[in-house]
Amino acid sequence: MGDPRDPVGRDPVDRWLNAEVEPLTPRPGTFERISRRAHRRKVRRASISAAGAVVVIGVAASVPGIVSALQPGGGRPAPAAAASSPRPTAAPAITGQGSGGLASQSSSPVPPATIPASLAHPGPLPANFQPTSVTFIGQFTGAVIGQAGTQGHCATRYCTSLAGTNNYGRSWFGVSAPHTGPPDGSRGVGQLRFLNTDNGWAFGPQLWVTHDAGATWQQEATGGMRVIDLETAGNRAFALFAKCAGSGASFGTGCTSVSLYTSSTAGNQWQRASGPAGRLPAAAAGRADSASLLLAGDRGYVLAPSGELLSGPITGAAWTMADAQVPCSPGAPGAGGQPTGALMAAGSGDLFLVCTSATSTAGDSQTKVVMVSSNGGTTWSTAGDGPAPGIATSVAAAQGNVVVLATDTGLYLSTNGGVSWQLARSGPPRAKAGARGFGYVGMTSATQGVALPADAGLHEVFITTDGGSTWRPQAISSP
Repeated sequence: MGDPRDPVGRDPVDRWLNAEVEPLTPRPGTFERISRRAHRRKVRRASISAAGAVVVIGVAASVPGIVSALQPGGGRPAPAAAASSPRPTAAPAITGQGSGGLASQSSSPVPPATIPASLAHPGPLPANFQPTSVTFIGQFTGAVIGQAGTQGHCATRYCTSLAGTNNYGRSWFGVSAPHTGPPDGSRGVGQLRFLNTDNGWAFGPQLWVTHDAGATWQQEATGGMRVIDLETAGNRAFALFAKCAGSGASFGTGCTSVSLYTSSTAGNQWQRASGPAGRLPAAAAGRADSASLLLAGDRGYVLAPSGELLSGPITGAAWTMADAQVPCSPGAPGAGGQPTGALMAAGSGDLFLVCTSATSTAGDSQTKVVMVSSNGGTTWSTAGDGPAPGIATSVAAAQGNVVVLATDTGLYLSTNGGVSWQLARSGPPRAKAGARGFGYVGMTSATQGVALPADAGLHEVFITTDGGSTWRPQAISSP
C-alpha cells in the first residue's frame, strides 16, 4: 500500500532510488593525488618487468652475463624462429662471455660496474643437464651449453639448454638457449662462447648469436659451411668455417676448404679474413683436415690442416704466416671438430704445443712432447715430455708457467712450463665405460680453471681455485 503522503502512492524507497542525485564536489587536490598514484603504479610495474627480462650472472673468463629464458625440462616455449629473425622470449635472461678450447682463453676481465646486479628472478634449471661446452668472463660469471631434460619430454622438440653461474660453478640457474638440437651432421650446436655481457655465440656446426645477453637467439647464415671453432676477443669474434661431410655427432670430420672468418659485435655479417688465413692450406694427401684457433692478448693464431701457423691482430686486419710448419700436425678431428694432435695453448707470454703420437700404445698411454715458443710461434724448442698415461684431449696454460693437460685418464699439472708433470685429478670414478677422464680443460686466471668430464651424463663440471693443484666436482643439476 502506498504512503498517504505520496501523491502518486510510491514507496519511500522507490522515491529515493529514482530521485536525481547531485554528486558532491571532491576535496581540493584529489585528482592530482589519483594521478600521482597511478603513475607510481606504472613505474613499479615497469621496473618489475625489466627485472624479469634481464638476469645477469657475474662470472669470469669466458663467462659473461647471460639472459635466462630457459624453461624447465630444457628448451623454450617459443616456436622455432626463421633464421636471422629474433624470437620473443618468455623468461628472464642472463649475460655471459667465453674463454679458449671449449671456454675462450681470450676474454677480457669484466669491470664489476658493467655487470647488472639483479639476480632476483633467475630462470629455472632443468634436470639431467649434460654439459658439452663452458664459457667464462670476469671472475665469477660463466655458462654451459648441453642437452637437458628427457628427449621427447622437453618444453619443445629441442632439449638444447643453457645454464649460468655467478659464483664460478658453485650453483647454477637456467638461461635461454638457441632453438635447435645437438650436433647432428649439418644441424645443431654443442659449443658456446660469450664476448661480453651482451654478445655470445652458440656453434658447432650451426652458428647462432645473441646480442641481448641471451634473451633472444637467431641463426646466422654460413653459406652451407660448418663452424668448427670460434673464439672472441676485443670487439670481434673469429671462427673457422669449413665444408664438411661428417654425419651425426662427427660433424667435424671429412672437412675441406677450412677458412678463417671474422665479425664485429656491431652486426651479424661474417667476412672471410684477408690474406692466407682466408683459405687455409689443406692437409697432405691421406691426412684428415682439422684446424684450431687460439686468441691470446692482442693477437690470434690459427693452426692450419697443413701444419702451417698463421697469426695476426684481433682488429680484423690480415693474418700472415708465423711458421711454415709447426713441430707436429693437427691430427684427425675429435669431439666438437677440434684436432686430436698439436694441442695449442697460451700463457706467461709463451705459446705451448702438445704433440701427440698418432696412435696410442697398450695400457691407454700415448707419447706426448711439449713444445714452447716465446716469439709468437716463429721458432720452437722442446720443454719436455708430457705425461705418458692417457690420450690427450685438451691443454690450457696460465701465468706462472702453469700448464694443465686433460686426458682420458685424468688432469695433469705442470708448474714449470711443461718440463715436468704430476697427476692432479684422476678421472671421475662414476664415469661410464668408454668415457673416462676429461674432454676439456681451461684456465680463466692464474688460479681459477674449469674442466669438463668426458662423460656429460655426470651432470657436473670440475673447478680449481689453486692453480690446478686440486679439482673438485660441482653439480649442475640432478640426473
